[in-house]
This record gives sequence, structure tokens and C-alpha cells, in this order.
Amino acid sequence: MEKQNTMEKEEPGTERRSIKKELKFNAWLAVATVTYLVTLYLVRENSDWAPWLKVGVTLLPVIPGLGYLCNGLKLIRAMDELQRRIQLEAWLFAAIGTVLVGTILNVLTANGIVWEKFPHGLEMGGTYLVMFFMWCVGIASANRRYQ
Repeated sequence: MEKQNTMEKEEPGTERRSIKKELKFNAWLAVATVTYLVTLYLVRENSDWAPWLKVGVTLLPVIPGLGYLCNGLKLIRAMDELQRRIQLEAWLFAAIGTVLVGTILNVLTANGIVWEKFPHGLEMGGTYLVMFFMWCVGIASANRRYQ
């Protein structure tokens, strides 16, 4: 009996992208977003909850976020070298950009310059939104560079 060559399936860039995989990947993001919005509402409406319960409910969106992360890593592993580099550059730009926006916002808030809308900084939802926006800019920039 011949031994099958399993290395071919694991070689980067050999896996075809499919709508089903993309939807599964983005479904985790949608679940994390809905979970975040529900937990945000619950914590704001139930201010009399114990602190440990508030923290537990607030951290619930991390669970579907881990599913999003795992599926994202699978997609990145299946990419060829150029696409991996583009993603790496975009994520690095997004991470550094998010840290800068958060730092600037915290400095402005500490000095009373920013309105009361951000008394605690970006919070979880704002951080994810800023990072997503920065990632979009990073992807556009990297794609343009490698055309």
C-alpha cells in the first residue's frame, strides 16, 4: 500500500479560498460583536450586580473572539508568502495605530480636553473598531505597495 503525501495539503498557498470558509471566519466576528453589544447593555442596565458578575459578563465576548482568532490563524497559514506579508504589515500597522490612538485619547482625557464621551478611554468596543479601521488602512496601503 502506498503512503499518501500529506505535505501537499499543508503547503502554504495550496488551499483554495471559499465563500463558506470566509463566512465561517466572519461569523465568529459577528457573534463576538453581538455578544459584546448584549453584555454592554446588560452591565449598563444592571448596575446593582456584584463586581465579579459584571466582570464575568463583560469578558464573555472574549470566547467567540478566540474562535475568530483560531480561524484567522488557519486562514493566514493557508496563504502564500506575499499574502502573509501583507497581513503581517496590516496587523502591525493596526496594532501600533490603535496603541497611538488610545494613548492620545488617554492623554487628552487626563487633561480635560476630550469631552465626557470617553471617560474610560476606548473601552473594548472602541478598541476593536479602531483596530479594524487601522487594519483596513494597512491592507489598502500594503496591497497598493505590492501591486
